[in-house]
Amino acid sequence: MTTIITSPRENALAALFGGTFDPIHYGHIKPVIALAGLVGLQRVTLLPNNVPPHRPQPEATALQRLTMVQLAIDDVGSSLLDIDDRELRRANPSWTVETFETLRRERGANAPLGFIIGQDSLLSLPQWHRGLELLDICHLLVCARPGYGATMATPALQSWLEARLTRDARQLHRQPAGLIYLAQTPLLDISASSIRERRHAGRRCDDMISPSVQRYIDEQGLYR
Repeated sequence: MTTIITSPRENALAALFGGTFDPIHYGHIKPVIALAGLVGLQRVTLLPNNVPPHRPQPEATALQRLTMVQLAIDDVGSSLLDIDDRELRRANPSWTVETFETLRRERGANAPLGFIIGQDSLLSLPQWHRGLELLDICHLLVCARPGYGATMATPALQSWLEARLTRDARQLHRQPAGLIYLAQTPLLDISASSIRERRHAGRRCDDMISPSVQRYIDEQGLYR
């Protein structure tokens, strides 16, 4: 399977959403669709990770995870979502900041660029490899997550956050990078780890994942 990605209109805010997607589930898809409506996104590109450096290695193969992402997109039945598989074609760990440096070079200095993350990832961003440098390259579009607050770990980091917050989504379209938008997206208590645990216990997950993804998991015998 190859990259499935098309370009939104010139100078539109381009947003990418990365994840291991082992497997992709409604907790990924539904908040991102809601975010797109809040921010006015024409396109959201899903960016599956290959070798996440800070997490256990995926149970599904890169090809299986990519296939599940495409099946989930097909189930949505909308042109909103597409895929960029560049990280799956790497043999080395996926450092987000390096991927976005490449995207910035491709799209030019003035193109608005956004990275969609969850509130949990925002709070841990200082521990990421060059995590705070992401704001020099893109905006952060933050989806709400159940159980996570909005306060950073230290007063200095909280000041860093507050200096970059915007409530005006239009600003995300007017400048290339540097802003943080906290979106009031649906709070769905779903995680890939809980899906894998349910599968390991022989339980189905139809309420957590789309029908085509569930069928593929069954056909492939994943997470048993």
